[in-house]
Amino acid sequence: MLNAVAPLLLSLAHAGPVKSVHADHLAHPPPLPARTTHTPAPPDTVPPPERIVFGYYAPWAGELADLDWARLTHVAVFNVDLNSDGSVSGMSGWDTLGPEAVALAAPHGVRVHLALTCFDEDVMDDVLPNAALRAGLVSTLGDAVDRAGADGVSVDCEGVPSHLRDPLTALVVELQARVDEVSIATPAIDWTGAFDYAALSEHADQIFIMGYGYHWAGGNPGPVAPLHGGSPWNDWSLSNTVDTYIDGGADPARIVLGLPLYGRTWPSTDTSIPGTATANGTSVTMVEGIALAATHGRSYDTVTDTPYTFPSSTEQTWYDDHDSVQVKVRWAVETGLGGVGFWALNYEGNDPAFWQMITDETTGLSPEDPADSGDSGAGGSSSGGGTGGTGDDTHATDSGYLTEPKGTRVGSGMPSCAGGAFGWVALLGLGGWVRRRHGA
Repeated sequence: MLNAVAPLLLSLAHAGPVKSVHADHLAHPPPLPARTTHTPAPPDTVPPPERIVFGYYAPWAGELADLDWARLTHVAVFNVDLNSDGSVSGMSGWDTLGPEAVALAAPHGVRVHLALTCFDEDVMDDVLPNAALRAGLVSTLGDAVDRAGADGVSVDCEGVPSHLRDPLTALVVELQARVDEVSIATPAIDWTGAFDYAALSEHADQIFIMGYGYHWAGGNPGPVAPLHGGSPWNDWSLSNTVDTYIDGGADPARIVLGLPLYGRTWPSTDTSIPGTATANGTSVTMVEGIALAATHGRSYDTVTDTPYTFPSSTEQTWYDDHDSVQVKVRWAVETGLGGVGFWALNYEGNDPAFWQMITDETTGLSPEDPADSGDSGAGGSSSGGGTGGTGDDTHATDSGYLTEPKGTRVGSGMPSCAGGAFGWVALLGLGGWVRRRHGA
């Protein structure tokens, strides 16, 4: 393992402190696609997802009304931010967007969560171990959820140090007692051991793995969300992450595999793969990545199931498109995970073909025939925009995690997290249920 990680650590030499993707986009949103005129599907015209389809709504990325609500099960509205005294910033945004989201979600039965963020270790150190401050925070969040008529809270604490493992779990437990649902965003690689997978499976309704940032802004070019690892890349990948979570006690039925609707363009020495960055990469939305590939030519990395393109002889863009997302969604379903999720909604440009693909992959499922694994390869097609790719499956599906999903529970001047940066979190970015349509 050290042999695989060592070259990646060396690649950090030119990088400064790196924020999480969520924090980075909050501070510096990627250039956004033009708003489309697509009308989301009305209620009762689309079969409801049979797995969780969870999306983060980022206000800078578009309008709530643009979301294809019928294709989703959960939407987390980003964000209120934790302060060092246990209060939160950004509540006025929630008080505007929360009720709007609930009104749009209700006809489709979609559950709405308020996203709580904290990206500052000092703030977490002040609040999480302090039972009184946690109690006040839980009360504040619960009241906010109630005011909007929403369903729960999504906890997004990133850069959590190991000594806050139990206090973080305690926050989830206390929120669970106050609101109907609790989800928690967790890292692709938990370098500090701050997330208790087994305990979170007991007390969180969804564990949203942020399955992106395996190649990050301050590193070298490469797949943002590789499905599998292997030469010429290291072993870190979505499949490796999921195995690590399950080995650590996570219930597969609670896992939501978060996938990126964005990519990155890196300045590079040339078009060699793996490449060498000459400066930090910048985020591009899925729409922009597809457009760049349409102009400059789309290539596809079959090891990781990731498309890429070269905008120039000294630039590399690695992104996900419809076909690569389809491969990863199908893998998540076949592996027996609770569902899939996305950062961030509207980055895909509200494309109806994309959301039809998501519906196709999350409906018409049957647990009755584990031997029928279907065709899991869609990524080898030359076009990234549609859902008609039928390339060869380059990796065997591991169907060892067959389990029936449990479903979800029913029933000031202070320092703020968004203002902090944590240098070590750069390391975060290192690089069954079997799908079968009825009648097929």
